[in-house]
Amino acid sequence: MTLKEKIDFIGGYNDFNIRPFKKYEIPEIHMADGPVGVRNNGASTAFPASITLAASWDNALAKKVGPAIGMEAKSKNIHIVFGPGMNIYWAAFNGRNFEYLGEDPFLAGEIASSYITGMQSECVVATAKHYAANFMEYNKHKVSSDIDERTLREIYLPAFKACVDKGKTGAVMTAYNLVNGEHCSQKLF
Repeated sequence: MTLKEKIDFIGGYNDFNIRPFKKYEIPEIHMADGPVGVRNNGASTAFPASITLAASWDNALAKKVGPAIGMEAKSKNIHIVFGPGMNIYWAAFNGRNFEYLGEDPFLAGEIASSYITGMQSECVVATAKHYAANFMEYNKHKVSSDIDERTLREIYLPAFKACVDKGKTGAVMTAYNLVNGEHCSQKLF
């Protein structure tokens, strides 16, 4: 691909789609938000908040929720689902806490890995999000989560690492917030 083609490809189009490239035999790719069910594409099942899945401490249950969402995504011609949400439940006022798997990084990583393995067994790509340290929605494009290196490595990153290493997640979505003054998408963690 030329540089322009690569930029066009990753830029997306038509809201939640990746453009097709017939020249390279790449079909249009459809995406949907979905940590608690497939969103953005008509009626769908509303699964319980992710924190309730974590509260079950049940990897087998997570491995059933993942494919259930994956099957529904497939039925809607969705190839990539934006979920699970992986941030640590740190502040009660975070507008995305319903997407996250609690305050324990080990538990979050275990449950998410099972959820991802299950979803991807349905040939739907799971996306671990919002990497990393996404604590609030207010002013999220400008706020910086200032965290020392040890806390970042011991609390905020292990669940993402588990999603990649154990769950073999097909994608990771960066957060809008900054970490220690740098945008997550440009930060070398």
